[in-house]
Amino acid sequence: MSQLSSVTSSDDSGPSTLGWVVAGLSTGAAVIHFAMVPVHGGGSLVDPLGFAVAGWFQLCIAGLAITGRTGRTTWIASALGNLAIAGLWIWSRTVGLPIGQHEGIVEDVGAIDLMAQALGVGAAIVSARLALAPGGGARAPRLAPALAAAAAIGLATTVITSPDATSHGGGDDTGATSLTGHAATMALIDDQRCDTDFNHPAYWEEAEVLGIDTYEGGAMDMSAPEQANTGGDGHGHSHGATAEPVGTTTTTRPDPTGGRGSEGLDKLIGQTGPAGTSEGAAARLVISLGEASDADYDAWLWWLRASGSVGGGHSHDSAAPGDSGGHGGHVGPQPWVAMTDQAQCDQLAEELDLARSITEKYDTVAKAEAGGWTKVTGYVPGIAAHYMNFGAVDSKFEIEVPEMILFDGTDPDSAVVGLSYYIIHEGDAEPSQGFTGPNDHFHRHVGLCIVNGVVAGDSQTTAEECAARGGSKAGGDKQWMNHVWIVPGCESPWGVFSAATPVLDGALGKASADDGGSCAGSGVRDRYGLDDPVPATAASTTADADATSD
Repeated sequence: MSQLSSVTSSDDSGPSTLGWVVAGLSTGAAVIHFAMVPVHGGGSLVDPLGFAVAGWFQLCIAGLAITGRTGRTTWIASALGNLAIAGLWIWSRTVGLPIGQHEGIVEDVGAIDLMAQALGVGAAIVSARLALAPGGGARAPRLAPALAAAAAIGLATTVITSPDATSHGGGDDTGATSLTGHAATMALIDDQRCDTDFNHPAYWEEAEVLGIDTYEGGAMDMSAPEQANTGGDGHGHSHGATAEPVGTTTTTRPDPTGGRGSEGLDKLIGQTGPAGTSEGAAARLVISLGEASDADYDAWLWWLRASGSVGGGHSHDSAAPGDSGGHGGHVGPQPWVAMTDQAQCDQLAEELDLARSITEKYDTVAKAEAGGWTKVTGYVPGIAAHYMNFGAVDSKFEIEVPEMILFDGTDPDSAVVGLSYYIIHEGDAEPSQGFTGPNDHFHRHVGLCIVNGVVAGDSQTTAEECAARGGSKAGGDKQWMNHVWIVPGCESPWGVFSAATPVLDGALGKASADDGGSCAGSGVRDRYGLDDPVPATAASTTADADATSD
């Protein structure tokens, strides 16, 4: 009888049923937080220390609950502590914590995060109930401790061994540290950048497909592409294009042809190499891209990335690409350096608006010729027909005085598609002048064949061939030019400052003077999702109507 009394007394002094619930929930949350400590090591001490403190706090609450050494103060501390942990988590997912390895970065929500917070908030709710009603309900039977412990450990084990938790790890400590820093840098840039509207959406899409660095202009080590969307801690970060090192054969998507290729793809592959050394070959590639099926074009993009044929960066301190031919040295989207200074973004936006106003004033060949511009090239797919104002050529870059205006043909009614700035500059280092920001680049065309002031042969034309055409080879080593594609409807999918654009295809040249302008005659508008342009006649009618109503 005395033994029975002793057992009954011991059970009565133990935890209530709700106390066991708090113990189980706190233990589960603590296990997850402890599992995250080594994952977040190697960077800021704040991160692993924070997870450790949270884990120890929750484990201590569980221990007190199991031993029955609790009171109203314990339950209040449990409720407030777990709610504080949840509050910090919400802060990190909505604004970004002001300290730690991911300072200022808004992190994505993962399954393991949700489970840890669900357990913690559950413990807080039950603790609040116990604080308000200390009795806590009936005492639990002897089997309750084992069931609660098994449930907590089983749930926590399931969560920390899930694929989501595995991605939190990111591999060994060394790999996790490097990936965390890389992904964190990209996510921080994405959070601060103000330049995404300068390029058409098609640019960002193609850059991502091709693995073009749109963060540091080709300088960033775009390692571990499959894990680039998560930090070394596995937290997802929403950002733009990610890429892998140029020259690898690993891509983030399978070969769309299943390894079988196609005749159309082989044609594009065969033309890609020569396009880097010959303006004529580059033009032929642009024509072929426009004529290619979407399936062959998609396969060509895959091949470009797999073969490492795109993605190289460019520095203002080095000689410009394209000195030996080609359309400025780049096939596909140009690398891009992210702009995060709002004042610079605002300034560039004003400059592009100013450049656009020039194209609105001289929107046809006839108007440009009346304004002093003279034809120096016919229509060249990828780079258009060039009209030069020789009186404006000097060593100074002036946005309001473009030396060249670009058109979709050479008829009087051929429409404007962009501008080219042309300056005289000594040496092989690229000029420092240009638009605000680091993304516009100058290039040269050395050794063109010139006949009566008009280009009659590309840089690969021999002196004998040029002489047979009645011309001579030009030097061109001091003549630097860049392009800017700011005409609505003619935005370049390869970048606002790209050396060439696939929108200027063979179909556009044939439709010149008949399509109403705004590159409406291009055969690749649907491919790049370009907005349908407003016909010039409709725009004029609207303007006339507005003027009449005024």
